[in-house]
Amino acid sequence: MKDLCPNKELCGSCSWSHIPYEKQLKQKLSDINGSFALKELEITCHTILPSPKLEHYRNRMDYVIDYQGKVGMRQKDKWWRVLDDHTCFLADDRIDELYGLIRIWVQASGLSYYDRRAHIGLLRFAVVRATRLGESMIVILTSPPKDADEEQNLHAAFTSLIESVKPTTLVWGINSTQSDVSFGETYETIFGPGVICESVGDVRYRISPNAFFQTNSFAAPLLLETVLSLAGNLEQKTVLDLYCGTGFFSVAMAKSAKRVIGIELNAEAIADANMNATLNHVSPEFTAAPTEESDWSIYEPDVVILDPPRSGMHDKALADIIRIQPKEIIYVSCNYKNFTREMVQLQNIYQITDMIAIDQFPHTPHVELVTKLIKKNS
Repeated sequence: MKDLCPNKELCGSCSWSHIPYEKQLKQKLSDINGSFALKELEITCHTILPSPKLEHYRNRMDYVIDYQGKVGMRQKDKWWRVLDDHTCFLADDRIDELYGLIRIWVQASGLSYYDRRAHIGLLRFAVVRATRLGESMIVILTSPPKDADEEQNLHAAFTSLIESVKPTTLVWGINSTQSDVSFGETYETIFGPGVICESVGDVRYRISPNAFFQTNSFAAPLLLETVLSLAGNLEQKTVLDLYCGTGFFSVAMAKSAKRVIGIELNAEAIADANMNATLNHVSPEFTAAPTEESDWSIYEPDVVILDPPRSGMHDKALADIIRIQPKEIIYVSCNYKNFTREMVQLQNIYQITDMIAIDQFPHTPHVELVTKLIKKNS
């Protein structure tokens, strides 16, 4: 098979791109089941849903701007090196197009570039997002301008960027710390509405600069449809969505459930979730709090949605699940190894009735796993 990426060994973002896609799917199932076997769990995942699109599926790319004005992705295992002028075949076509234009703008802007060793300079990252609705967002992340002249020059450069690139919206983010991360402490909308929109099925979502959204817009409907299908008829049920983020599942379920409660640590994500609820004319109840510190048993949920980060559930959150023992859980895991670790304890209380893997990340070893757990003897 011809390698789709000319710089795969340098970049590493598509480490499986040399493997035929059918073999990728088989390997992901094998890896999932191998993880179960290592923990002596008598469970097997038989089904994996392929991504509807294998190339140009990523709706967000974070490009580093280095001290020389190079713009691109980091070189694998060498954080200080940037692969300049390296397009990624995983990125949305529109993102690829915008990347080339942003790179030209950066190098012609006359602005200083951030030196990650000396911690000086202005331009740090360009984050680019695109949706299937044709909308695009560019977030330029900088250090705080050192004086009024530098800020004035930056705004002049933003005007040039808008004219040459024509995004749906342009946002300026400021990071005043030495942390080498692609998000800011503050954001200012320079052009457009400051958000972009995406549709998944009949649900519409607004995406703000810091909002997490499913990386593969083409496979996101598969994930949502799978969770809704496993949840079944919710008309008389209360749904609790733990780690609800910006309401990806909550908002969709609120269209049919009797009651939906979402809990999420990030207050900004909860603000986005409320915005998404309003956009879809539904009324889930959202709370900004750590899952592990929430007394969610008071809601007496019929169905609990678990969608923790890649690190898995906090030990206290897992202990609460084991103590409270909700009747039905739909567990959405982006890290099957952590799900396996937690199942060692959960298997004493729950039986698995359905398990479906969804390939949201073609050409990488990552895979989403959706599992329905029913309390034994309930």
